Amino acid sequence: STKAAVTNVLDVTLGTERRNKLNVCILGDDVSKLKPDPMIYQTAAERLGLHPSRCVVVEDSMVGLRAAKGAGMKCLITYTKSTAGEDFYGEGADAKVPELGARKVTLESIFGPLKRDGAFAELLAGIKDPVVVPSS
Repeated sequence: STKAAVTNVLDVTLGTERRNKLNVCILGDDVSKLKPDPMIYQTAAERLGLHPSRCVVVEDSMVGLRAAKGAGMKCLITYTKSTAGEDFYGEGADAKVPELGARKVTLESIFGPLKRDGAFAELLAGIKDPVVVPSS
């Protein structure tokens, strides 16, 4: 995606004030290699000052999953009817849930109680088929 297109979407969904508070927004035109190359996620971790093992990527495709795992990050897959049959776990997904928009999904509903020390990599170790809290 181009920066202009994403900026427009974020302005509509978040509002300009909230968009301006985002710490990092890296798009395909910000890197020289596209997914499945891990460069986009490596760049994000670098700009955030985080080790890749402390990052969680939310993806919806096999190409994105490969990029996340290639960067050394945990990956939560959101699948749709058209991608539900893909072997995301076989490619290394750490967890998967149906489309996020249809349900109330939080980190705690997916991965259990959060450790307050911020050790998210430990939190996600070995997670499969998380419980998703239905919207009320």
